[in-house]
Amino acid sequence: MSSGNEMAFKKLYDKYYDKIFAVALNFTKSKVIAEEIVQDVFLKIWLKREALTGVDNFEAYLFIMARNHIYNCLRSKMKDIVYLDYLQNYFAVVEDATSSLYTKDIYKLISEAREKLPPQQRRVFELSRYEGLNHKAIAEKLSISTLTVKAHLTKALQFIRQKLESLDCFHLLLIQAWVLFL
Repeated sequence: MSSGNEMAFKKLYDKYYDKIFAVALNFTKSKVIAEEIVQDVFLKIWLKREALTGVDNFEAYLFIMARNHIYNCLRSKMKDIVYLDYLQNYFAVVEDATSSLYTKDIYKLISEAREKLPPQQRRVFELSRYEGLNHKAIAEKLSISTLTVKAHLTKALQFIRQKLESLDCFHLLLIQAWVLFL
């Protein structure tokens, strides 16, 4: 294999795939991630095939490489989880006075803009954003089509965004997050 023989590589792949996959699955508890790890390990083996001539115990070399790759993947996943937790905590905290003032201002401005909407658009907006109903539920409740609901909601959101354009970027970002995701 070290000279580039693809058949030799395929034999090694077939021989060790299940063993490495089992180890990776045991650590990651995810078939998808375990398969990615196996693919990555064998890709590294293929790319470093010339260096394999100095390897005395290929199986040990392969499993050490797999173990290291699994640890690196797990470390990377932990960093992602820690970062996501940090972001969730950062945006969940609205306790400080400045954030409270921003939040009150935002609600006030949205409320003022909402009051200027035509009645049907306002009702669709309120059902969507305040009551959490989906397009189908709103359509049934108001006896209109889901396409009409979508059109009203789109126009309402555009109108509210227009009214809030004068705000600074931070305010606008918070408002858009609130309007889009809540």
